[in-house]
Amino acid sequence: MVSPMGAGARSEDALAALLLATRMGDADEAPLAPQRFWSLVAAVPEPSVLFATTAGDIARRTGLPGHEAEGVERLLAAGTRLALALERSERQGFFALTPFDAGYPRTLRDRLGDQAPPVLFTVGARELLSAESIGVVGSRAVSREGQSVAREVGERVVRDGLALVSGGAKGVDRAAMSAALEAGGRVVGYLAESLLRRVREPSTRRALADGTTCFATPFDPSTGFSAAHAIGRNKLIYASARMTMVVASDLDRGGTWEGATEALRRGYGSVAVWVGSGAGPGNERLAELGATPVDDIASILRTPPDVPATPGVPEQLPMDL
Repeated sequence: MVSPMGAGARSEDALAALLLATRMGDADEAPLAPQRFWSLVAAVPEPSVLFATTAGDIARRTGLPGHEAEGVERLLAAGTRLALALERSERQGFFALTPFDAGYPRTLRDRLGDQAPPVLFTVGARELLSAESIGVVGSRAVSREGQSVAREVGERVVRDGLALVSGGAKGVDRAAMSAALEAGGRVVGYLAESLLRRVREPSTRRALADGTTCFATPFDPSTGFSAAHAIGRNKLIYASARMTMVVASDLDRGGTWEGATEALRRGYGSVAVWVGSGAGPGNERLAELGATPVDDIASILRTPPDVPATPGVPEQLPMDL
């Protein structure tokens, strides 16, 4: 296959990934979910070899049943529409990053296994996605004390020369990210909301213009917020960071709680939890479940990472969380 017009210097494998895992080709076929995508790549490490092949060839190479192989064939046949979508997207400043592109953050694949996103839609300094970082997460409805803690963590991360990674939501996330930027630091925001809408905000545009920020999402950039997106986004923060600090969590409910308990259960990354003044009602319980308790912000970077070597191996936590 000849690289589609507008695809720039992308490899054909990267183009295949975009066709298989996104709707950018606008094929009349649902894209592959992460687990199905990685299963296909395990069978065919260079998916571009499937271009211009028949469903029968695809079935023989991948082991897919006939109807699924036909779906893959249809997805891969939409190269012209992909080229137009890429050209439009990149004119707007967005870059769709695949595992076949040099800037894809390898820690996501290493820690998340077949839950790693096949594509990240990014805007800004995407090299920050691979920078050594500390994560900060927490509830939207956070006390003033909790917000103060989040800001102190953001400032501390900058002083220690690391990037800060968070989810970009109101409350803890934005407090930490704003403090890091005000201190001259670097910030990564994994979003569960519309990337298109976020880049229209004046504060976002200023941060992007300074080259100190990258926003990314595994979801279509025009898609709005949903609870399911928040759950899917949370694991990216934990898997990206050297350690992620939970500043304030509800108990037994909410996105922060779900994200932290999933990270602990599945070993997505090192989890610490604030247990000093301003802690949320779920923080002590997270410490009981295995998160490292922290009551001194100065000690954050001394908290040793404790990330399982094998992604997806569950820890011995209760499943009725």
